[in-house]
Parts: sequence; C-alpha cells; structure tokens
Amino acid sequence: MRKVLVTLFLSLLVISSFAAYLGEDATGKKGGTLTVGTLSGPRTLNDTVSKETSSSDVIRMFMGYGGTLVEMDENGKFFPAIAEKWDGPRLTKDGGMEIIWYLRKGVKWSDGKPFTADDLVFTLNDIYTNPDIPSSFKDILESTNGYLPKATKINDYTVRVYYAEPFRLAFRYVGGMYIFPKHIAESWVKNKKFAEFWTVDSINKKEIVGLGPFIPVEYVPDQYVRFTANPNYWKKDKNGTQLPYLKEYIYKIISSQDAMKLAFEKGEIDIYAPRGTEFSYFKENEKKFNITVLSYGPAYGTEFITFNWNNKDEAKRDWFRNVHFRKAVAYAMDKKKIIDTLYNGLAIEQWSPVSMASPYYNEKVVAKYPYDLNKARAELKLGGFKWDKNGKLLDSKGRPVKFIIETNAGNKVREGVGNILTAALKQLGMDITFVPGDFNTMINRMLNVGDWDAIIIGLTGSDEPQGGNNVWSINGSLHFWNLSPEVADWVDPKTYVVPEFEKQIDKIFKENVRILDNNVVKDYWAQCQKITSENIPLIYTVNTQRLYAWTNSLKNVRIGLLQGTLWNADWLYKE
Repeated sequence: MRKVLVTLFLSLLVISSFAAYLGEDATGKKGGTLTVGTLSGPRTLNDTVSKETSSSDVIRMFMGYGGTLVEMDENGKFFPAIAEKWDGPRLTKDGGMEIIWYLRKGVKWSDGKPFTADDLVFTLNDIYTNPDIPSSFKDILESTNGYLPKATKINDYTVRVYYAEPFRLAFRYVGGMYIFPKHIAESWVKNKKFAEFWTVDSINKKEIVGLGPFIPVEYVPDQYVRFTANPNYWKKDKNGTQLPYLKEYIYKIISSQDAMKLAFEKGEIDIYAPRGTEFSYFKENEKKFNITVLSYGPAYGTEFITFNWNNKDEAKRDWFRNVHFRKAVAYAMDKKKIIDTLYNGLAIEQWSPVSMASPYYNEKVVAKYPYDLNKARAELKLGGFKWDKNGKLLDSKGRPVKFIIETNAGNKVREGVGNILTAALKQLGMDITFVPGDFNTMINRMLNVGDWDAIIIGLTGSDEPQGGNNVWSINGSLHFWNLSPEVADWVDPKTYVVPEFEKQIDKIFKENVRILDNNVVKDYWAQCQKITSENIPLIYTVNTQRLYAWTNSLKNVRIGLLQGTLWNADWLYKE
C-alpha cells in the first residue's frame, strides 16, 4: 500500500509539469501604475534576513512570481515558471528523493546577464543550506533527520536536487525558492558578509537584480517604494506581448489603516483590504467609488498575543511559562466582542495554529477558552496566584503581576484587540500598560533584543501547516516566545527551558514530512493542534473573512481559494 500511495503522490506532480505557465493565456494593455498601500517600509531586501512582511512584500516583487522554479495559481495548482518541466519527485535506490529540474533557456536577469543552472545551484548550496547563513527558509527545507537538499549541475539548464530521505514538501519548497544572482551575490558569500547584502540602501543605488516582474528603483522612507517593470522578464502573454503589463508598481507607505481607507476613497491607492466594520460601507458604495468589493471565506494566517518566556525579569518568566496563567489570559480574550466591534461580525473565533481554510484544520480536537473571567480566576488560582485586599493580582511569591502589551501602531484592529484584552486583564487584578509602537522596531526587539513582555501580532499562513516549521520547531528562527540560545544570543542558556509539549510539537514537524500518506499526515496535524491548544503558547484572537476591494480600472483580478488580488501582479493591468 505504501508503494501505491507514493506512486500516486509522485504521478500528480509529474503530470502537472507540462502545463502552460501562468499568464500565457492572458490579454491586457501595457502601461500604467498600480499603487498599493502598506503600513511600513522594508528593513532589508535580503530574503535570508527578512523577518517581517514589510520586507518580504517588497522582495516578492523582484524574486517571486515567474522568478521561481514553479508558481501556484489562485486555487493551489502548480505551474511551471523558470523551470519549464521536471522529473519527480521520485524515490532513489539509496532511500533518498530527487527532482530533476529543466530550466528555461533564454531567461535573463534584470541586468541582462543570462540565468543558468549555476544560479540555482549557488542559491541552494551556498546560501540557503550554508551553515554560516541563517534563514527562516532553511528551517522549512530541513527533512525529518535534519538533512538539507543538495543541488548538482547536470548541464547549463538541468539541475538535480537530492534529499537523503523522502521529504513530502520537496517540490513545493524548492520549487518556490527565491533565486539569487550568482554573479552579484557570490562575493558577499565568500567574504562572509551576506547578511549585509541588499540593504534598503541598495534600492536607490540601483543594485537590485532579479528574475521577478518588478525591480525596486526608488525608496523614500515613510513615503513609498517605487518599482519599474523588469525589462528582461521572460513571460509573454497570449499575443506575444512581454509581461508585466504595468509600467510601474508602488508601495505607498501610509501610517494607519484609517489613513489607508481614506487614500482608497480618494483613489490614491488601487487596492484595499477593508476591515469588517468598513465592508458594508464600501459594498454599498461600489458605484460611487467605481470599485469592486468581495468577501471570500476565512483568511489564511493567524492573529494572537504571545509572551516572552525568556524575559530578563525572573517574575515575568515564571508567569509567562505558567500554563494556567496563559489559560487565564485565553479566557479573558472576549472574542465575540472583538468580532462584533472590530470586524462587524465578519470574523470567526480562532483556536488553532492551522489556518481554518487548510484541509488539515481540525476543530474537533482543539481545546477552547470562551470568554469567562470566572474561569480565568480559577486558572490563576491553579497557577498559584492570589489577590491582595485591594484586588491586585500577586503570584505565589507575592510579586504583583505587572507587564506591558505591545502591538504595531496604525493597525486599528490590533489596537482594538489590545484595548479589549487590557480592560479584561485589569478586571483580573493585573497591572497592564498597552503601548502601540513602530512595527519594524518591535519585530527587531522581539527577535534580536528580547526587551519585551507581550505582543499582539499575526503570522501569514497557507494551506500547508509545515510552512510554520520556522515558528514551531524548537530552534526555529521565529520561535519568538521561547527562542533558543542557539538562535538568539540574548537568551540566557542558564534560564532557558524547553517544556515537554514543545518537544512533542518539534517531533511532529520533523516527522510528518517523511510521510506520503495524506491521511496519516492529517493525524499528525490533528495531534499538533490538540497539543498547542492545550498548552497555548500563542493565545489566538479571531480569524477574519478575506475581504477585498479594488478599483474597477484594475483588470485581470482573479480571487481564489488560496490567493487574493496580487498573486498575478505580472499580468494585472490598468485601463
């Protein structure tokens, strides 16, 4: 049975390898500028350094889309990109797995240099699997027993990628890998200065080179990032017209969601993600603003509050590592109020790390914590907490419970969640200060400094939970609530603790990728959801509906199960 399942799994990938590329059947008009709003500018343009969406959104424009080996359409089907076809994934006689990638001939980098197998081999072997270059992507590429893939050049346009053991997601992750230009990046790797490669200053210096559809050419902090069409982008449409259609793409940096809403109403940006409280307003005014407004099921990704288990303050470490404390906070999270007041009913209570739209989501196995301050108080008592005569919460050593909650300023929904939760926690006797602040600064402190208590934030998601390996594995680079001393030098090894449940989750993330029977994989993810919900290192808020709005002058917009308005940016066009 196992051999049959493996054969079916592999055959599906081989069949899809001969489909047309995305955009081949598109029609459109050249020219125009697409302007999209964002709350923050990038911190880096180096994918191995990037930890925040403000950077990754910019990087995707010049390294993603048709710049990867394969692409995914709006409904999750894979299509060839710079790999025009492939053989595998297939098992090898030595018990490993291989994929043979056949690269398109004639593809050029944006600076006119030819793209060849050397670039792919260099990227995988010298960057993403280089022990001296840490990255979140390396966490995702790792197999059950810690093996990383190795690329071997067969000829200028053929590459073999090999794993020493079966890896369920080899095709998906290697196929979607961002590729670096060897002729530019190699010297930075050899000089061991790759972390300094492609800083934001590289934009205005015109140093960015990519295979994607748009190249960043101008960055004005707190104002915008401007991209121009890649003159050497390899794709052509149905009529032989070179893509992308758009002449320019702009990320307009807008300080708050309220200001972004106003910018969309004025026509200063072309795409907007309405908050639940705004959806009816825009829907009722589609004709007035000449826009299209659409709701499309639960969003991928999660929102939550997390605590710093490695806080420099011993008392805070004790509280945040106490599962009863975390359960008390979970019971204090008034999700129904959040949904009604911040989302106008257009959201769902979130209880699991797996996105609700994923086929692996299993609500039956998760523990839930509906809003109940009496149960919150009971959990605090179980955790050794008590109250003084004035109602202030004290821990078992008599220390008053006092800490700061942060989130990114300008995100009114997260600010609203922070205010609702803070009010509830104060009713429990906690001394809470809620402080919205700069997003990029907060992320840097969260990962590289460690001087934080609690943060309300979110993670992007997908249909595949393994994409969170860099978050959930013990040594993951985004395991922010309990970063390992091996990952973060600010964490004190003497006080660092890994509870048993984290070891169980780490094992699930390691082992599931060698399983090719999808029913067994579902069992793994069910177990993971059960464990995480019972121990709640992340306390989830709610999952919003996917809400979209765009100007009617923007054409070729196709919303699907997995993708929103920008997944096909290389063949969107403006009238």
